Amino acid sequence: MDLVHLTKRNRDGSFGTQKNRQRGLTAMAAELKHLGYTLKTARSIKPKHINALVEHWRDTGLTKATIRNRMSWLRWWAQKVDKISILDKDNATYELNDDRTERTNIAFSLHPDQLNALTDRHVQAAVMLQAAFGLRREEAMKIIPKDAIKADSLKLKGSWTKGGRPRTIPITSQHQRVVLLAIRQIVEDGSLVPTERSYAQHMRIYERQVHKAGIARAHGLRHKYAQARYEKLTGMKCPINGGPDRSLMSEDQYELDRQARQRISKELGHNRIEITDVYLGRLQQGGAVSCS
Repeated sequence: MDLVHLTKRNRDGSFGTQKNRQRGLTAMAAELKHLGYTLKTARSIKPKHINALVEHWRDTGLTKATIRNRMSWLRWWAQKVDKISILDKDNATYELNDDRTERTNIAFSLHPDQLNALTDRHVQAAVMLQAAFGLRREEAMKIIPKDAIKADSLKLKGSWTKGGRPRTIPITSQHQRVVLLAIRQIVEDGSLVPTERSYAQHMRIYERQVHKAGIARAHGLRHKYAQARYEKLTGMKCPINGGPDRSLMSEDQYELDRQARQRISKELGHNRIEITDVYLGRLQQGGAVSCS
């Protein structure tokens, strides 16, 4: 309600712009509450809330252009409560640069030192799952391993996933099996949220832990999973890692690319094959490669 009052007191732009801004900002407040942050007033907004929203929007598969548009609303919000300094002026800080001019690959591998720096075992288990199976942060915390782990796959229930869509992720390596064994030893028959904590409480502990461990963008683990899967399924590097353009592919290679993208899209929990461009890079007809 504080945000609604804020938008009514500051009538910048056309009537349509004002209504869209009001709807957008109140939706953000609802998203923050879902993520475990209840802001008492509009002035309660902090950098951690900005980062949580950006990460959440990435998880849901929003395009960078859409997120950049929402960032403009966040900057308006911060300006009106005299806290504009909580947001960086440059979208590139949030890895939201315009890909028409620059390609950014945010994928990274989890370093043993980073994993060891996670002193909370449940947080450590969640991050291991993110890296080994490309899970979203929320999924990695809500999963109940004893129900999910099958002989040759990880089966996610709709109640654990974004959008409520169940999905199956194949177990394709010994490393994944080692990760699952370690996680079962940590949580036994429970979930990755300890019984003594609420989901919101555990989310805050997760965020503090990964920040302290130097894992600034845990979403990059999901990108790394997608890129490794592509290479395993096709025998080629993906475009964002310097793989071949369409003009250099045989018809068989092109078909492998298409099939791999379809499979990876399903494993990541997306409906559209086009979303794989974000993780793998767009397949170009020739010349420079960029993400979408």
